Amino acid sequence: MADARREPVSIVCVFNDPAVRSSCLDRSIAAGLSDAPDTEYIPVDNTRGQFRSAGAALNAGAAESRRRVVAFVHQDVYLHDLVALERAAAALLDDPRIGLVGAVGITDTGAVLGRVRDRVVMIGQPTSESQDVDSVDEVLFLVDRDRVVADPLSEHPDLAWHAYAVEYGARMRSAGLRVVAHDLALTHNSLTVNLARLDEAHRHVAAIYPALLPMRTTCGVVRPRGQDGPIRTALRRRRGVATWWRESLRARRLARAAGRSTHDMILGDIRLAIDEALETIDAASLHVVNLGNSALEGGRWSVDGLPRLGRTVSAEVGRSVDYGWFSAVAGRAVLVTGIDEGAVGGLAPLLADTPHLLGLAEDTGAWLLVHPAAARVRAQWRTRRSAPFGRRPATATTTTPTARPAPVAG
Repeated sequence: MADARREPVSIVCVFNDPAVRSSCLDRSIAAGLSDAPDTEYIPVDNTRGQFRSAGAALNAGAAESRRRVVAFVHQDVYLHDLVALERAAAALLDDPRIGLVGAVGITDTGAVLGRVRDRVVMIGQPTSESQDVDSVDEVLFLVDRDRVVADPLSEHPDLAWHAYAVEYGARMRSAGLRVVAHDLALTHNSLTVNLARLDEAHRHVAAIYPALLPMRTTCGVVRPRGQDGPIRTALRRRRGVATWWRESLRARRLARAAGRSTHDMILGDIRLAIDEALETIDAASLHVVNLGNSALEGGRWSVDGLPRLGRTVSAEVGRSVDYGWFSAVAGRAVLVTGIDEGAVGGLAPLLADTPHLLGLAEDTGAWLLVHPAAARVRAQWRTRRSAPFGRRPATATTTTPTARPAPVAG
């Protein structure tokens, strides 16, 4: 990849929070300019609601751009590698069959492609080459500048802040072009999960592109109207129960490797609970270790000082953690993700004397939170869905396991 062709890009971002933009996207671009000095950055101010939709703001930014490829990016993204962005831009221009490239997308079988850090967890399968997907997430996507100026993003009110990349990808696919995912190395430091009017956005896409349905997105499946009746609801519930059983079985294996009882395990997605967890244990900062192949991912994934609701987060990708590593960060809040039975087994002697909480979710894998007050976090998961088979939750809430949406980056 060292000699792969590169194409400078114009990064366009619509923002409503200058502090978030400054601490995430601005800082990462400034750090990467030495490697990609021809990068153009166009932030579009929407702090006073000047634009009624993301499409309108991003189209205005694209019209100002001077590079051949435009990258539309969220304000809360930290870009780890501007060179990777330029290589993806070159791949877009060099293949006339490609209409859109995204940092993370989802295939028609439900596989999430494109390696990104979503809050504190790595999601998506690595893809060294552009691979076809049903749709890409709005967090970051690239288009040919001339194409998007001539054929702009939708400014329809139903797509104001959701699914505008999904719609544009469907437009490209309807024109016979490919929509692909490409590894772009980013951290999405999202502080919220905004689902307002998501259903309206999906219905709008379904009405325009019926021939492409069902269409998978990172926020669910777009289906023909009328297909969400009682039978499909029952099927979703059945899939949810099956997921709960698989998670329960894996929880048992992990607990056994750690020398603990399955009753000590939590079934839950730590991405969506990390801020409440940090507040519960009153931690001023968090250090995240995403276990993976450090030879491939290594230092470019490291980041310090990401703000999260008054706290700071640092993160790295590592091959393993051991006793010496935990000793060095004693007393701090540490989250280890991407762990397996082998990693937990190796840490078992340490975990016996270290306050911690062990959990997992099928979508994002197993995680380990280490902190003197980690046990308090257990109270966040109160439903039967969060308790493995054989363990009652903290309260008698009787929520029935249901299918969860695919992992989301946005």
